[in-house]
Amino acid sequence: MALWNLKNKKVLIVEDHQEMRAILQSIVEPLIPEEIVTAKNGEEAIERLEEQQFDIVFCDYNLGNGRDGQQVLEEAKYREFLPFNAIFVMCTAENTSEMVMGAIDYLPDDYISKPFNRTVIHSRLKKLLDRKNNLTDISLSMADKDYRKALSQCDALLKTKPANRSDLLKTKGELLITLGEFDQAVDMYEDIIEERDIPWAYMGLGKTYFFQKEYEEALQVFSGLIKSNPSNVAAYDWMAKIHEAMGELDKAQQMLAIGASKSPKSLVRQRHLAQVAHKNNDLETATSSYQKAINVGQHSCYKATDDYNALAKTLVENNKGNEALQVVAKIEKDFKNTPQAKMAAALTEGMIHSSSGNEEAAGKCLQQALDSYAKDAQGLSSSLALELTDLCLATGNEEAANEVAQNLVRNNHDNQDIIAKTKQVFADAGKAEAGDSLVDTTKKEIIDLNNSGARLLKEGKLEESSELFMKAARGMPDNVIVNLNAAYSLLQLMKKTGKVKKYSTRVGDYLERVRTLDPANKKYHDLMASLKQATLASKAA
Repeated sequence: MALWNLKNKKVLIVEDHQEMRAILQSIVEPLIPEEIVTAKNGEEAIERLEEQQFDIVFCDYNLGNGRDGQQVLEEAKYREFLPFNAIFVMCTAENTSEMVMGAIDYLPDDYISKPFNRTVIHSRLKKLLDRKNNLTDISLSMADKDYRKALSQCDALLKTKPANRSDLLKTKGELLITLGEFDQAVDMYEDIIEERDIPWAYMGLGKTYFFQKEYEEALQVFSGLIKSNPSNVAAYDWMAKIHEAMGELDKAQQMLAIGASKSPKSLVRQRHLAQVAHKNNDLETATSSYQKAINVGQHSCYKATDDYNALAKTLVENNKGNEALQVVAKIEKDFKNTPQAKMAAALTEGMIHSSSGNEEAAGKCLQQALDSYAKDAQGLSSSLALELTDLCLATGNEEAANEVAQNLVRNNHDNQDIIAKTKQVFADAGKAEAGDSLVDTTKKEIIDLNNSGARLLKEGKLEESSELFMKAARGMPDNVIVNLNAAYSLLQLMKKTGKVKKYSTRVGDYLERVRTLDPANKKYHDLMASLKQATLASKAA
C-alpha cells in the first residue's frame, strides 16, 4: 500500500487515444483519488474544467483537431479554471523544439515525455504535491481575490521554515507585484539573488524594475537572463516591452522576432510582433505575423477580430486590396457572424473600399457598422473604435465620428496611448484642431466629474457622491477611475449606514470591472481589502 495517496484529490486526464487514457487512469487509480474524469479532446477538457475544479490535470499535447494541450493550459489560466495549488502536467510523445517551447511557454507544473511508466508518474506526482504542500489556504485567498490576506499567509508560512520555501517566496514576489508593492518586491528579490542565482528571482526583479519605469536596470536584468539561458522566451518578451516603452521600436521588434522564432505558437507574441513591425513600417513582417497570429489562434482564447482588421489594414497599405477583401470573409467564417464579428467585418470592408476610392460602398459598410454600434457601443474594442472613427471621418460623417471618439475618450481619459491615437485619427483626416478640441473637452468633462464627486465626499454628502459616480459608471463602464470612485463612495456610504448587504454587491461589481481592465491597480486591491473587511465584520456582528 502506498505511503501517500491522492485522497480528496480530483484528477482530469485529457488524452485523445482511448488506450492511453486507460493506461493513465490505471496508473492513477491505486493512489485512490476522490474522482478521475477523462476528456478525449481539448473542447471536452475545457467543458470539464468549466464544470468543476480539479487538483491534478494530465494533458496530452497533441489532441487531434481543435485545441491542443498548450491551448487547454492557456485557456485554463486565462479563465482562472485552475486553483493556485493545482498541478498541470503536460504529456507528449513529440519532442520538436517548437512543441517543447510552446508547451513550456505557459508554464505547466511538469512536462513528461512518452512513453512513461507507473514509477515515473508516481514519483513526479509526489514531488509536485510536496512542492504544493501547505498552499491550500493561500490558494483560497487568491481565488477570493484577497491578495493581502494571501501575502500575510505567505509570510506566516515562511516563518516556519517550510520545505517549499522557494515556492512560497516566488508566490510572495508575485503577490507584491500584483499589489503594487514594488519597493518590497525589489528588496525581496535582491535578498534571494544574494543567496543564490535563481532565474525566477531575476525575472521578478526585472518585471518590478519595469513597473517602476527603471528601464535601464530592467534591461540589464533581462539581458543577463538571456545570456545565461538563450531559450528564455519570456525574457525576450520583457526586453521588447522595455525597448518599446523607451521608444526603441527597432530593438523591440528584434527581441520579439527572436522570441517568436523560438516559440512561434504564441498568438500574443505574434500579435505584438505584428503591431511593433507595423509601427516600424515593416509591412512584410507585420503582414506575416498577423497571419501567423490568426493561424495559431484558431482555437485560442486570445483570438480576436482586431487581428483580422489589422491584417486587412496592413494589406491595404501594402497595395494588396484583393487579399484584404478575403480577410473580411474570414472574419465572418471564423467568428460565425457574432454581433462583434459583423461590426468588424463591416468596418474592415468599409476601410478597404474607402482606401480604393469607392465611397458609395464604404458608406454602406459604415452604416452597417454604425447600426451594430448603436446596439452595443460598449462592446467595441478601442482598436475598432478608432477604425470606426476613422471610417466616419473618411466618409464625411463627422457627427458620428465625434460620438464614437467621445465615448472612447470617456472610457479611457487617462490612457495616454489611446488619447494620442484618437488625436492622430483626426489629424490624419485633416481635422487636427477639431480632434484636439474634442479630446481635451471630453477629458475635462471626466476630470470635472471626478472632482465634483470628490468634493461631495469631502463635504460628507455620501449619497449625492455615490449617485453621481454610479450614474457616470453606467455611461462609462470601462473607465477605471470612475469605477474606482463609484466603489469608494459606496464603501464610505456602507460604513456610514452599516448597510453592507445593500451596497456590497454593487461595490464588488465595480471592482470586478477594474480587475478586468487593470488587475495591477493598487487602489483596486486596497478597496477590495476594505470590502472584505466590511463583509467579514458584518457577518461577525
